[in-house]
Amino acid sequence: MRVARAILSGLFFIAFGVGALFFSFVLLFPLPPTWPRKLLKASFRFFVRLARFAHLFRVELSPDDREALAALRGTVVVSNHPSLIDIVILLSLMGESVCVTKKETGRNPFLRVIVRNVLIVNDGPVEVLSRASRLLEKGVNVIVFPEGTRTPAYAPEHVFLRGAAQIALRASAPVETVFISSDPPVLGKGQPWWDVGARNIVYAVRRKGRIDRAADGGDVTAVSMRSEAMQLTAQMRERIFAA
Repeated sequence: MRVARAILSGLFFIAFGVGALFFSFVLLFPLPPTWPRKLLKASFRFFVRLARFAHLFRVELSPDDREALAALRGTVVVSNHPSLIDIVILLSLMGESVCVTKKETGRNPFLRVIVRNVLIVNDGPVEVLSRASRLLEKGVNVIVFPEGTRTPAYAPEHVFLRGAAQIALRASAPVETVFISSDPPVLGKGQPWWDVGARNIVYAVRRKGRIDRAADGGDVTAVSMRSEAMQLTAQMRERIFAA
């Protein structure tokens, strides 16, 4: 069973890579500004549905949470980051959205065009804050994983960086907190892609509460930004990992 699932996982990764190359080719043509993000969301939603049909993995969340995530607009969405496909899952569930990704992703030959056109590459704080703020003002959601990298669920500490809080404060945008778990834990940091267990994987997605403090904060000065960002980051972490 494990061997069969490993082969199935490999086929899905190949399909994902081929799809990414095709998507990159499409993006070489002039398209209306919102089309690339809509196309990416549609492809990720198809990927998640196909995985469910193949009994590789399924995504579970309450109807209320599904409806609330789909209705988000101009919101900074923060989540823990246990798995390689967290971004795929969240983008498939939400409306028009982008995700802040590490600069190394932009060098991936399969993903480079997609990343540069649809996502926000963390090339530096100034550019990230500026682009994220512009998108939030247009009603686009910005997904951020404050841990910065995948962190196993059993890790003794989940360290959050301040980037998500700084984006929210700069744009005066509300924050939606989300917790993701997988059973069994797969595609985590250090785990091989082919180790997907012997049974169907269940990704559970739970909303952990909205933080409107950032939206009511008004102008944030350079002097207060660090303190405000530290407090908001701590609040995000507390919400996400609350029992």
